[in-house]
Parts: sequence; C-alpha cells; structure tokens
Amino acid sequence: MAQKIIGAQRDFSFGEVDPTLKRADDHPARKAGLRQMANFRILNSGGVQDRSGRRALFPAPHVERIEEVTMSPGNIFKIAFGAGYIFIYDANGALIKQFDKQGNGAYLPWSAADIPSIVFAQFNLSIYITFSHSMRPQVVTWDGVSTWSIADYNEILLGTQKRTPFYRLSPQGISIIPSAQTGSINIVASAPVFTPGHVGTRIRFVNRQILIASYSDSQHVTGFVEESLPGSQVLHFTSDPRSIFNVGDVVLGSVTGSRGQVNATTSTTITVQLLSLTTSTFISVFGNSNTLAFAGTESVVGPSGSLAISVTDSITAPTGTTVWDDEVMNDYRGYPASVFVDQFRVGFCDFPAIPGGIGWTAINAPTDFYVVGATVPSGAIFELAPDKVQVLYVVPGPESSEFVFCDQKIYYIKIDASNPLVPGSVRFAALSGDGAGRVQPRTAQEIILYVNAGRNSMMAIVASGAYYRPFNTKGLSDFHAHLFNNIVLIAAPTADGTFNERYIYVMNGDNSLVVGKYNLADITSDQPKVGWGPWSGVGAIKWVCAMDADVVFTTSYFGATICEILDDSLYLDSALFVNALPAAFTPTPGLGPLWWIPSQTVALMDQVTRSMGTYDIDATGFIVPQGNGGENLASASLVAGQQWTATVEPFTPNAPPGPDANQRMKMRQISYFGVYVIHSTGFVMGGLFSGRITRTSPALGTLMNDRRFPAWMQDDDPTLPPPQREIAEFYPVPGSSYDPRAVIFKDTPGPLQILELAIEVSI
Repeated sequence: MAQKIIGAQRDFSFGEVDPTLKRADDHPARKAGLRQMANFRILNSGGVQDRSGRRALFPAPHVERIEEVTMSPGNIFKIAFGAGYIFIYDANGALIKQFDKQGNGAYLPWSAADIPSIVFAQFNLSIYITFSHSMRPQVVTWDGVSTWSIADYNEILLGTQKRTPFYRLSPQGISIIPSAQTGSINIVASAPVFTPGHVGTRIRFVNRQILIASYSDSQHVTGFVEESLPGSQVLHFTSDPRSIFNVGDVVLGSVTGSRGQVNATTSTTITVQLLSLTTSTFISVFGNSNTLAFAGTESVVGPSGSLAISVTDSITAPTGTTVWDDEVMNDYRGYPASVFVDQFRVGFCDFPAIPGGIGWTAINAPTDFYVVGATVPSGAIFELAPDKVQVLYVVPGPESSEFVFCDQKIYYIKIDASNPLVPGSVRFAALSGDGAGRVQPRTAQEIILYVNAGRNSMMAIVASGAYYRPFNTKGLSDFHAHLFNNIVLIAAPTADGTFNERYIYVMNGDNSLVVGKYNLADITSDQPKVGWGPWSGVGAIKWVCAMDADVVFTTSYFGATICEILDDSLYLDSALFVNALPAAFTPTPGLGPLWWIPSQTVALMDQVTRSMGTYDIDATGFIVPQGNGGENLASASLVAGQQWTATVEPFTPNAPPGPDANQRMKMRQISYFGVYVIHSTGFVMGGLFSGRITRTSPALGTLMNDRRFPAWMQDDDPTLPPPQREIAEFYPVPGSSYDPRAVIFKDTPGPLQILELAIEVSI
C-alpha cells in the first residue's frame, strides 16, 4: 500500500537556503527555508510577497555608482562616480556639477572597475573622498546655497609648520646631521636612507620640520628649515665623564629638565644634541623655536649615573641624532585609502606607509592632523593597531565605540563619557581573530554588517551586553553560501518606508543582488537568522546605496544607465509614468517618452495593477500601439518598465522514520501541490526536471509541465485591474524521482502574496 507524506509550510523566514539541507528534515533552516526564492521578499509574518519595483529617477550617463547624501536638513543630493568623474545631481535628478580629471583641478584616477574601492565620509558641508594609495584625498564642498567645488585635501599650515602626522618610516638606527639650525641646509645621513622621492616632502629633526629641496645621493640631500632646529651643546666636567656616559645615551638636566643625546665624549666633555625645547606644548602648537639648554648649575643624569656640570658652551649647529621621523602621507609615501567621520573628527586609515595606522584630526578642524599629545585633548591623534594588521575601515558603532576592521582581525575602541576620544585614550580590544574583506561595512539599527576576509559570507557585530565582552561577531549566511561570491557592497536602510520589514542588500562581484530580511532579535539571538534570496531582472545592477528609508539603484538597461529608487507601489523596474515623466527624462522635441531605450521592448501597466503586456518601442522612443482592448496610451496612470519573474520552490517533504525499510530511499511522486495566496493577480504552478541525468536529458531544474492561474478569469473585465484574489490552488506534478520538485512562479507584473504551501508525496 502506497504511503502518503503530507507536508505544509507557512514560515519562509530563512529564505532560499543551501540545497544540501534537503535531507536535514529537523533543521530550522530546512523547516523555514525554500529551495528557490527569487524576486520575492519575506514579510514579518513569515509569508512571502513578490518584490518591490523600482521607479526611474533620472538618466545617468557615464555613471557607475550613485550615493545619496544629505548636506543639510532638507537638502538631499546624489553624488555619482564614473570612470574619472564625479557628478552632483539635485533632488530632481538635474546635473548641477561635474568634476573630472581633465579639468576642474581634480585628480580622479579611478576606472569603472575601481569605483567600488572609493570610500567617502561627510563632515559638515564637505565630502571627503579617498581612493587607493596614489590619490591625494579629495574634498567636495557645497557652500550651502548653490556652488560646489573640489580641492585636494591639504593639511593646514600654522606659520611654516605643516599640521600633518609624522612617524619613523625610515630604517631605525640611522642618524642625520643638519648643517645649521635655520635657512637652507645640507643634511648628511649616517647610512643610505634618502631617495629622489624625498624631494618635496618633510622630515622632522627632533620634532622640527625640514622641507627636502634636492637629492644628491642616498646619504646627502639639501633642505630648508621650516622650524628652527635645536642645536648641540658641549658640557664640561671636572672628572672624566666617559665612565658614566656613552655615545647614544639620552641624558637629562637635573634642574632645567633639558634632554640631549650624547654624540661625542672626551676625558673632560660630552657633546649632546639637544632634544628638548622651552615649554614644549607652546612650541608644538605655536612654532616657537627656543632650545631648552643645559645649565652649568645642574647635574647630567644618564642611564648609568650622574655627574655635575662645571661649565657649558653656547649652543652651536646640530651634531646629529637618530631622533627624526617622516611624513606619514605625501606623494612619496602615498595616501590613505579609507576615510571616516566620528566625534567631530575626520579620520583616515589604510595608509600605505603604515598599514596599521589610524589618524584622527583635531576636533572640528578637519585639516589639522598634527599630533600634539595628551596636553591638548582636542588635538589630532595617531595610533597603530596591534598585531601587524592592515586597517581597512573604521566604523562608528553602538554605544559610541569605534570598530576597526582589519585584514586579519577586528578590534573595537571603547569611547564613552569616562573614556572620550582624546590623545592617549585609544585602546584596541580584540573582537575577532578573523579579518574582514575590503567591502565597506554598514550600520543598521544596533548592528554593524560586514563581509568576511574571503568576501563570500555576511557577518555582523552585535552588542552582547556582557561586561567583559560587550560585543560579539555572528555569521549571517551560514545556510546561504551558494548565494554569495566576491561581495563588493552592502546597503542597509536605517528607517522604515512603505513597509515595516528591514532588508540588507548585498551585491556580488558578478553584479548579482542578494537581499536579506532581518529583525534585530533574530540577529542578536544565539542562532542568528536572516532570510536571503536573489533579486534579478532585465537591468544590470551596478550599485545599490541606502540612506534612511531610500534604497537607490544604479542600473543599466540596454546600455543606458539610470538612477532608480525602490518603490513598493510599483511592479516594474525602471518604472516611468509615461505621460507624467520626471523632469530629468523630458525628451527633446521629436522624441518619445522612452527616448533613452529606442527600439527595445517595455512592459506596460495601467491603473496600478492592470498588466497590458509587452510593447515595442520605435526608433524615436514612442510606444508602438497594439490596439488591445482597453488600450489607452494617453492614460495618466500608464506605467512603462521592465518585468521580472519571481520564483518559489519548496523542499519536498521526506518520509518520516518508521518500520518500512528504505522508505527514504525510494522514488517518490508529488500527488498534490497546493498553495494558499492572497492579493493574487495570477501565477503559474509547475514541475521541474529532477530525474536521472543522461546524455539527452534536460538540465536539472528545467520546467517540464505547468498550469497557469491567470489574472483574469471568465466574466472578469480585462480592461480593468484584475481582482486581487484570496484563494487556494493545487497542481498534481506528474512523474516520479528520488527528488521530485514543484515550483510556483509569477511571470506577469502585479501583486502576489504566498501564505502557505502544501505538498502530498506518494512513495
């Protein structure tokens, strides 16, 4: 006697899961997952609905990436990136400014393929843009009225002092000797250290800046002293100092506090290169150059003892020291490839010269990058992450902390009222021993979304609430690995739009889009859950961004790139109200409303949900009439766009354990496949090929048979929108196999919600 297996599914909240779960009957992802879920979105109830359409905003030629920015309350713009271009569009899609590397003074070296690597951050009315290590950061600024400008990021000059970070990048142990304290000087190094690339850059000799002017060889350059250099001093003693002081020792004055490095000794003297200046805080801020010298009334204290000075000579030219350092970023050392804004500071990271370095500018002073130290709490900060990592991104996150995403590890920096972000406060707490990929993380609600180092899975940082480990990392795509590859972007809205569900948008390297439905409770639980599924269509998606509730797409249709926005009231992509075009799509005289895709085809809908089928577009952009019943190409509600096919395929239930031997290994047949739908405007039920593969067999998953449930039934008026039906339908899928497959798809535009699937299987 044949055995019947009956399965019903009302929860689809895991989305499309890995097909290897097909035999894992009791797994939560198998119970609430689908074998296919393309172009559907998951509802809070657990049901699914065909995805939202996209409304066309404006044409965007030469553009590969569009981002939305709010420059001030009520002033929203789109900043767009093309190969060697930056475009600024207003809220109506009008191009108001263009910057390119051929003019406008900008240097924009990226190609179309490079554009995902661009990182930008907004501070007040300026947008700071970084890209690769060869481009000086660019600053795009709006004047608050109508004028946009672009300029290189340049650290401010305070007098002749360049307010930029310095760090010892050149090999340690090499000393340099300047020929004088001021003016044009010669500089001699104790070992090869200079290159022609040093010309035009600065070094600091004992915290005093020198601009390198010319190169002679690896040990000899000339320079100009931008801040007076500390000199050297000969100190005399009544007894032999060589038993106490050695060359290289750093010594301290017992009364004056003066510091110096011993460069030479005799039986009665030592020569020190002075290392300290009067009132160091004043000097570092205001550029005073008075050297703090040793006095004849004090003792010199060194690592091996002290000795009283008998007399001191006057300060003379420097005698050299190993205490010097280099500019962190310039044309020679390269520039940071990542930027962020937090705590009223502009921050940079991913420095080519110091991969683990992170720099924060002074508070409310985005061009003051000169590190003063703890004596100036509002001053700039420069720190190195531990463990020889490369810092890729710094992201402000929950509880005011900052999260540091590196190639090999992830850290967080605690910031709160008791530990504000000031010089000396930065501590790196390890969060994960696994690194992150070069994809900019995004914040959503109380989580930070990021990509693993292999760029093939989605991760999240969540607040755990534990005292010693306040944050955890969690995997979000453990059962959806087949959907992700070479991820290039993450987008996540931060506000609700026309629906209450929250989604994550992820684009792969092949431009395929994967969308995940989540809620905060599911992600922060011990078993985090996101329901992922692919979205596709006629258009080739180039980029997706999200700001507040807006999800903005950069998409190419038949070679024409446009900007479009997710719109839950529409059922087509690139949707345009043909007789009420946005201003940016206004055609020139003689051209039709679809002038931007001539000689192509388009799907038409009227009265919101009435699908009129596919129409041709002539060479001038006009829709070619077909004379169908109820056709009105002048209708105010006529929408033209591109349709897609939405697909849902459940797992066929397996036989439960029981006394019959081999019952899970026998061929099976779907004798009943049922679906309960609401707001239905038609769909198709069918069977997919799942038999034995032979030389002449179709590919697995090929549609073999189907039954259509149309939008209009007998006695319906097809000139009106179809009734949105609530109904249960069924279809017996013919044929037997070890893995019988049944599918529902919607290939006509219009609403459809699926609340329950039922399958009866005979074995």
